[in-house]
Amino acid sequence: MTESQCWVVDARGAGPGGQVQLRFPLCVVARFRDLALADVEVLIGIGLDAERRIVCERRMTGTAVGVAAAPRDLLAPALAAGAVALIAVHNHPSGMATPSQADLAFTRRLGAAAQLCGVALLDHVIVASGGWCSLRESGWLRTAAAQARDVVDTWGWP
Repeated sequence: MTESQCWVVDARGAGPGGQVQLRFPLCVVARFRDLALADVEVLIGIGLDAERRIVCERRMTGTAVGVAAAPRDLLAPALAAGAVALIAVHNHPSGMATPSQADLAFTRRLGAAAQLCGVALLDHVIVASGGWCSLRESGWLRTAAAQARDVVDTWGWP
């Protein structure tokens, strides 16, 4: 997959209406690859419309070992922008993209809060100098429908 497959672009390098369209987890990695080199953790909430175009971003900066964030910190801007879906992305300055227990706990809380608000949590992607991890593709984040079927979903709407 190339970056051009990640975004439906026009002559200005943006999707319809000038907005970037995220279609796959690798697209998130490509867009936020600069985070892999940051020396502190950065958490970004990306609000998307029904066509998976970015309608808002909320960036929070922490320390070398974490970011103090609550689900509302990512959900409030997404709701205000009318987002129907949300992607969380953050980095690991250690270079390892393996999710920590804190990452998994935050993702569970964010998913539960998003579901209550009618927003689909599509993924939580971790980028690091040593690689990346999609919690959705790794099976850590499953939609309610997938949980009921006991299967791992891949970026389909929940």
